[in-house]
Amino acid sequence: MKKLYKREMYLKQIRGFYDEDEIIKVVSGVRRCGKSSLLETIMQELKERSVPEENIISINLDKRPYISVRSTEALEKVIDEKSEGINGLKYLFIDEIQNIKGFEEVINAYREENDYSIFITGTVM
Repeated sequence: MKKLYKREMYLKQIRGFYDEDEIIKVVSGVRRCGKSSLLETIMQELKERSVPEENIISINLDKRPYISVRSTEALEKVIDEKSEGINGLKYLFIDEIQNIKGFEEVINAYREENDYSIFITGTVM
């Protein structure tokens, strides 16, 4: 596991929303600025708070096995498969969401279910 540097300034701003299921947490920025590392730090903090590991769903659309997920249908299928059988609040982390055209409707549909705390990253061009 790589060493993560806690970016306290950013974490302090988002910590109060970790369990919020009505707000989609968006981390955006230029490539290689640390968005993915920030998500990893949040996931680590959730585990330290005793959130069951199975409730933390992580999908990085730039890495295997998700590089072929490029449609809203494929994204929805992956989320559903990873969510199956999980009780309680699910923490959904999707890295590089801009790889999916029309992702907004899918993400909002999961937000509407009120049992997902959603975190996404996207690259600003």
